[in-house]
Amino acid sequence: MVSILHVNSSAREGGSASRFGGDMVVEHFKAHHGDVSVTKREAVDQAAFLTEEWIGASFTPFEDRSAEQNAILATSNAMAQEVLDADILVLGVAMYNFGLPSAMKAWIDQIARPGVTFRPDPEHTYVGLATGKKAYIVLASGETPAGSEMDFATPYLKHVLGFLGVTDIQIIGADLTVMAPDTLEDRIRTQVAQLT
Repeated sequence: MVSILHVNSSAREGGSASRFGGDMVVEHFKAHHGDVSVTKREAVDQAAFLTEEWIGASFTPFEDRSAEQNAILATSNAMAQEVLDADILVLGVAMYNFGLPSAMKAWIDQIARPGVTFRPDPEHTYVGLATGKKAYIVLASGETPAGSEMDFATPYLKHVLGFLGVTDIQIIGADLTVMAPDTLEDRIRTQVAQLT
């Protein structure tokens, strides 16, 4: 069975190019792999911002955590485990002000956990533990081309995913939704059809 983790971070429910493209990527792999399971996360609703209590719980050794600290980390633990369990990550990212939406950053903060998705290593500084996966980033923007010098979302996502051990990354540009809306769906379909 192929396990897909699909994370949406657009604040828009309807008319979202990143959601449209992400759904298309998921359907592509459903069509090409007979047995597929999909876990879906809505970062806007489910990825909370970090708090002092969360940080205290996260850096407390597992065996010393209180019941309250375990409760604080429960959603984060579940999200991190979803990343570790997935074969394929599909991240729907709406570019806001040249960067990530706050919901996607919050999701990353919830899943980037020392001792869980990465670990310190004396020789290499850190080692990512979420290895052996492919990631597909569907990047939506109104006027900023994906991969351009004004796109600060893509380099960050590639870096942080690589830090966690995910190095096989492809970008699907759901971009220029304002500049070229008439060709958007065809552009996304063409890119998705070429995914491996």
